[in-house]
Amino acid sequence: MANSLKDLLISDDLLIGISELSKMSGTSPRQLRYWEEKGLITSIVKEDQSSPRNYRLLTVIKVELIQDFLNEGFTLKTANEKATTYLKKVSHIRKVFSQTIRDVEVIKDRYTIFTIGDFEPNNECMVIIYDDIEEKLTYHLFDSQSSVDYQQLV
Repeated sequence: MANSLKDLLISDDLLIGISELSKMSGTSPRQLRYWEEKGLITSIVKEDQSSPRNYRLLTVIKVELIQDFLNEGFTLKTANEKATTYLKKVSHIRKVFSQTIRDVEVIKDRYTIFTIGDFEPNNECMVIIYDDIEEKLTYHLFDSQSSVDYQQLV
């Protein structure tokens, strides 16, 4: 489970076609091609040049961000800069969580529980619990060798 979760966090295998991206983001295919010409986004080019453009997940997110910033009144240049800055932060979050996450559990469709660790100097792990109903976040520290009963924590 933990390895597949790490793989999911760092994976860029999801590809979306230009028409799907256009529908999702409210951005015309023509705009997307223009942004690609300007180097703001990149598509995956297949060996068959006649095949439609496909975009990786991070590009999909960037398009959504750029479009949102444009809707807020920013110029294309500023929207791209803001989206790029945001994605750099997301990249760092993905990197940290892919290296440190040990487990994820959902209990009663209410509590989302993340176990991360091992923290220096005492090799502790942290269990973070988010209560979706109360919108409350709590945490507990444990010795990394201890087994944690998630049901008891919630």
